Amino acid sequence: MGRDPQYLAFLRRRLAEPAAPGETVEDARHQHAADLARSPRPPVDTVQDLTVDGPAGPLPARLYRPAWEGPAPALVYFHGGGWVLGDVDSYDPVVRALAVASGVAWVSVGYRRPPEAPFPAALDDAVAALRWTVRNAPALGLDTARIGVAGDSAGGQLAAAAAGLLRAPGPARPVLQVLLYPALDLRDVPPTPPDPDGLEHPRSGVARALRAYLRDTDRTRPDVSPLLDPDPATLPPAVIATAEHDRLRPQAEHHATRLSGAGVPVTLITGTGLDHGFLGWGAFARRPAEAVAEIGAAVHRALTRAPHGDQAP
Repeated sequence: MGRDPQYLAFLRRRLAEPAAPGETVEDARHQHAADLARSPRPPVDTVQDLTVDGPAGPLPARLYRPAWEGPAPALVYFHGGGWVLGDVDSYDPVVRALAVASGVAWVSVGYRRPPEAPFPAALDDAVAALRWTVRNAPALGLDTARIGVAGDSAGGQLAAAAAGLLRAPGPARPVLQVLLYPALDLRDVPPTPPDPDGLEHPRSGVARALRAYLRDTDRTRPDVSPLLDPDPATLPPAVIATAEHDRLRPQAEHHATRLSGAGVPVTLITGTGLDHGFLGWGAFARRPAEAVAEIGAAVHRALTRAPHGDQAP
């Protein structure tokens, strides 16, 4: 299926822009941040910078809390960027849009990145951030019993892996996992699907990012490739969003099928006609805006419709 004409025109303009020169990791991080900075930053009732206690030192974080009477449900969010790129500030437009769409609180956490800090640094930070948020929920105006985990792309991998590590009953167990076009099988780089509109995308740096992140780590470990988790029945309920023209889509769909088959409640949002990265494009075309709204509605239902501690999508 081809793309919506308005959205396709946006993509063509985007792909026609000349790539900025640069060869270093810092160059790539700057370019990634500049790309995201073009998205607007919608207002949220409360935005507060935080410092989270990480296993190797403090981690930057930012709380987005829409107006809410009493303690608010919340998601601890980990940004994308192929593990190497991205930070709390560059993903500020994305998280603001998700907070507005969902009406619940989001805590965006910056984690250590490769090549400076390879696996398991980012995952250790993610687990620590979830535990910290639960401990500090009352002071932040958050509902201790309704805290989940979320992430997009590489951050989706971290969110899924953290949910697996914290699955045991207890206060730090996420009540929900929100996986947005996530990377869930890191054994190899999946092939690029044929493009129905003949678009030529820039060459991917995924293989290099995986080498920087994992080095010689066993890629079949469930905390590396959550799709291979041997006991999906014990994982939290999930909201999973895909993008139709994304090489990661089959992984997410397979994960949704495994969870559902194991009796885990799953809401699968199919990003029809969309591409990887659409969370930041809602201001530029109708179709990504619709998908963000659908994600927000699913998250709101999952965190608010059931009694505390008993959520399901």
